[in-house]
Amino acid sequence: MNGTDQFYVFLVGICCGVAGGLMYDLICLIRAAVAKRPVVIVTDILFCIAFAGLYLAASVSCSFPDLRFYSFLACVLGFLLYLKSLHKIVAFFAKKIYNGMKQIRRGRNRCPEKEAQVSPM
Repeated sequence: MNGTDQFYVFLVGICCGVAGGLMYDLICLIRAAVAKRPVVIVTDILFCIAFAGLYLAASVSCSFPDLRFYSFLACVLGFLLYLKSLHKIVAFFAKKIYNGMKQIRRGRNRCPEKEAQVSPM
């Protein structure tokens, strides 16, 4: 395996780490809904299994020769890059969507002029 192939494996590992960060955010949504200790343990185990499956699928589809330490390091680096950069963007938009849905449920986004014009039948 030459240096170009190793760099390619490293980049795929970083992408798997970023995808793992996205999966972790999705699993955190389930965890936030039910904040009990057994649910946290089960979701963490599910995340580890899903992340291992994701990396295995990527390594088989890209036909990596074997598991190397730098590929594991690349996954960790990709996960940390996601947490330090994209996670903040995803959290910002998730907060905006959550607050918008909360206002809609409370009825604050209704237009009073339109409600006055509509007559009951």
